[in-house]
Amino acid sequence: MLQVLLNIGVFTFFFILMEFIARLTHKYIMHGLLWKIHEDHHRDKQSEIEKNDFFGLVFAIVALFLLLKGLISNNPLLFYAGLGITGYGISYFIIHDMIIHDRHIHLRSWGLKHEPFRLLILTHDIHHANGEGNWGFLFVIRGIDKLPLEYEHIEAKR
Repeated sequence: MLQVLLNIGVFTFFFILMEFIARLTHKYIMHGLLWKIHEDHHRDKQSEIEKNDFFGLVFAIVALFLLLKGLISNNPLLFYAGLGITGYGISYFIIHDMIIHDRHIHLRSWGLKHEPFRLLILTHDIHHANGEGNWGFLFVIRGIDKLPLEYEHIEAKR
């Protein structure tokens, strides 16, 4: 039972950690050193495949390495770390690509009708409008991310 709880904890830790790694990567690498790879993601017309998808591939390789290393060495902590990163990647693909950016399976109109996806979409749209701030992908962090105007009055009441 303890091992199950530990596995769940490792999975959850790495899933959440990936949002912060992704935020830092987005701000300092994608909008910095590797902007040439990321810039096609900021074009008005997006395609099914973008140079920007390279970043997801890098994280997938890290996840695959941890999954395989965990299996081969019978180390559940490495395996569940890789599973947490994989879970984040799948969530990113569904939420960021399909819901926020309407790529592949087009879910943006559905997302705009359902919280918390509406907040994520509008917050991410602010980033695409001015190219700065709101570096996250799956979570809106109040006090760090700039909220859309329709949400600011809600925040003021808290």
